[in-house]
Amino acid sequence: MLYDLAAFFSQAAAPLQQRMTWLMHYAAEQRLACYVVGGCVRDWLLARPVGDIDLVVEGDAIALAEAWTTVWPDQLHTHPPFGTATVSWLDAGALVSLDLISARRESYPQPAALPIVQFARLADDLARRDFTINCLALQLANQPTNVIDPHNGLVDLQRGLIRVLHKRSFIDDPTRILRALRFAARLEFRLEPSTAELLQQGLPWLDQTTPARLWNELGLLLSEPSAFKALSLADEWGVLQQLCGCAWPQALNHQAQCLLPNLPNEQLAISWLLLMSQLSPNAAQAQTKRFGLPKPIRQAVGQWHALATTAAMLNTTLSAGKLDRLLSPFEPLVLQVWASTQTPLVQQQIAYYLQALRPIASQLSGRDLQAQGIKPGPEYKTLLAAARERQLDQFAAENPNLC
Repeated sequence: MLYDLAAFFSQAAAPLQQRMTWLMHYAAEQRLACYVVGGCVRDWLLARPVGDIDLVVEGDAIALAEAWTTVWPDQLHTHPPFGTATVSWLDAGALVSLDLISARRESYPQPAALPIVQFARLADDLARRDFTINCLALQLANQPTNVIDPHNGLVDLQRGLIRVLHKRSFIDDPTRILRALRFAARLEFRLEPSTAELLQQGLPWLDQTTPARLWNELGLLLSEPSAFKALSLADEWGVLQQLCGCAWPQALNHQAQCLLPNLPNEQLAISWLLLMSQLSPNAAQAQTKRFGLPKPIRQAVGQWHALATTAAMLNTTLSAGKLDRLLSPFEPLVLQVWASTQTPLVQQQIAYYLQALRPIASQLSGRDLQAQGIKPGPEYKTLLAAARERQLDQFAAENPNLC
């Protein structure tokens, strides 16, 4: 079947289409073989939205990118060890990036290590990739043209299969296990049987992979719309047990889905908190530190387990002032996620605190105490807390319908 790149780029914005038109003419003049490759071709063939576009050049991609920026006023970032370059520009205020990649072959000096790179032809470049469905290419010339498919990715695409290219794939690069999860959940594909066996054999090599490389893939997985489906698969495949020593019970899917409408920008934090809730406090902190997560998430994990000591108290109806004093040390996000795992009474009290009590500003301040002639010191904290407790108890008495 023949395909026309005009149809491929028709969904792209005008600035990208203009750049691709220039690139096709330039490549023809310079006798450069350029190809659109990988996930963008896969998604286009599946009639899915095309995201980032990768271009492979049989030649010097950095030199091509430098020629590019003499025509287009784009930002250029080069990565000489890998022969790659990224050009970026603003389109309607949004940053658009495009990767130019020198065709290369890779060899692994040892399992889970970074590869040694040698420049090569397109066939070599496609052979270094993770799965057959990502080994598809379209040449930027002579349209229409056939899809270049040396590893029968089109057949696997039609069958909904994820298949590795060789037996050592997951050993050479164990992060491919996490990519397999991401694609299986996102595309609703399944592992080809021999690939499923190879994945199981590759699980121990996750321990030999640097945390930074693992989090690069795990963070992407947890940020996808299909993240919770991917976590269920990760539990089913034994990936979570190997990676973090924990599970993802099906009940967490329901809790996460209930939380997202009110916290649409916190999916990664929600996923991580619920995942770490399956571990002991020390183990959860160790895993969070291991992956170098941002400080707010590290603090949230610490607060999560501290909240466990309040569960018994929250299962008894508390006055507004006592409720505020008990919950004020905790971040709202942690409270909302933690509440989803608790009894209805606990959920009700936390919602009351977050919605009605927390937004109320304290009437008494340190300046007020100083004006009364009380010298600054540790007593301030006690006096201010007692005053706020009385203020909120009065608020609750005047607004019983909010309780």
